[in-house]
Amino acid sequence: MKHKLSDLDITILEHIVFVAEKSAKTVQFCFKKGEQQYYMTPKQELLVSFKLSTSIKFDYPIANLKTFLAKAANELDSDKIKDDVSKLVLPSKDDIKEFVSKKKVQVLDFTLDNIKTNNQLSKFKYLNIIGENNKCKFRYQNHERSWWFDDGNKKIIPQGNCSRKFRYVIKRDKLRLLPNDYKMILCEDMIQFQLKHLNYYFIPEVSWLRQSVKDWVLANSKITDKHLIMRYKDIGYM
Repeated sequence: MKHKLSDLDITILEHIVFVAEKSAKTVQFCFKKGEQQYYMTPKQELLVSFKLSTSIKFDYPIANLKTFLAKAANELDSDKIKDDVSKLVLPSKDDIKEFVSKKKVQVLDFTLDNIKTNNQLSKFKYLNIIGENNKCKFRYQNHERSWWFDDGNKKIIPQGNCSRKFRYVIKRDKLRLLPNDYKMILCEDMIQFQLKHLNYYFIPEVSWLRQSVKDWVLANSKITDKHLIMRYKDIGYM
């Protein structure tokens, strides 16, 4: 049997390689019979799910997805399977369930402009997704001291209203998304980016909900020397 991949299928697979190659030396993948497909990084901090343009009628394991795509192969032949599926590191049904079955906390927009801004703010290591006082904001920061310390070196971008109190922290450079507008679905211990049938599930570095979301520790509450305070004010830290 043969199955032909569409241009959209190839684009998604190429982007999986782009997203995963920082985490995985070799990106292993297996097409599963049907439409729904999954990829999980070996460290299990990211799951990508998507649907093929047309349903495939057989399983097809690939030991090196990058090499497979480099050969411009857009047709799968069940009689020419070269790789042993038992030697691949693939997500189990329980692994996938751990990602996709989380309880929803809040749904927000994450637009193409947000993606561009995230890529531009390369001087910051982390993105904070914060909901407090019924307002949502994205806060870029480095967290050199602690998750809650505010040294004044930050960029805050208002994101409209929200209905819950929450805070999620994710490394800025992890957010490698295909350029488009997404729904950001905050779940318990999970951040999901949804574009129709394409979904990215990220495990955040840390996250807090409800009462566990506390106030920031400001630099001026820790510093008492007046000359040092003047110096920090001059360079924009306070």
